[in-house]
Amino acid sequence: MGDVLRMLGWLVMAFGGPALALWAKGRWGRPAAWLGVGALTFLGAQAVRLPLLAGLTALFRQSVLPPPRDPFVFNVVVLSLSAGLFEETARWWGMRWAQRRQARHGQILGPADAVVLGLAHGGTEALALGLVGWATLMGMLLMREGLIPIPLGMEATVAAYWATPPGWVWVGVLERGMAILLHVGLAFVIWDGVRRARRAGWAAAVLLHALVNGTGVAAMSYWGIGAAEGLIALWVGIIMGGVILRLHKVDS
Repeated sequence: MGDVLRMLGWLVMAFGGPALALWAKGRWGRPAAWLGVGALTFLGAQAVRLPLLAGLTALFRQSVLPPPRDPFVFNVVVLSLSAGLFEETARWWGMRWAQRRQARHGQILGPADAVVLGLAHGGTEALALGLVGWATLMGMLLMREGLIPIPLGMEATVAAYWATPPGWVWVGVLERGMAILLHVGLAFVIWDGVRRARRAGWAAAVLLHALVNGTGVAAMSYWGIGAAEGLIALWVGIIMGGVILRLHKVDS
């Protein structure tokens, strides 16, 4: 039963987000291109961000750069700000492209477009994490059943993996669900900025993204996963509440 719970958890994480994006596209009749734009904004951001972070890490390890006075705070700030900067910049560019495409067809970029773009972005991230988790589970199963050898020095890692309750995978599923909602909310922030041709929307999305990530990581480190998930849920609620109020103002 534990293996089934783990398998289902990783599959739901991997394909739940993309399924929601497909449903939303069909429900509101939005262009299929939005799925690609949403996916590319995530993948493109990481294709630039991750190598830069790896290079920065190498510079610290080789003592080219002086070590930070507080490595934990430095890591939280850099990781959070870089995630916000690269992902929201990519989302801004993607949304601008989508707006121009709609204009060429005599249409406007509306709230439903922002939903699909946000779901596609967050769903792509969930797909990547879910597939990594699934591949890890398959490798662990093969090692447990003796079908492949356990690499030297990994015995403790494998033992720790199987000692973790299978239900913890579903905590990850819940976290991904909140992350997808966050991406939808941030897509609305970017959409509002693009719609009004104001870069303040981009700046707000960058700062909100960084703030949610940073406070979530800090809460996880100091108070555990329950506090972190609760804080992220609070942030998502605040952002989505702001989006709803903004949409009411736009419609009025």
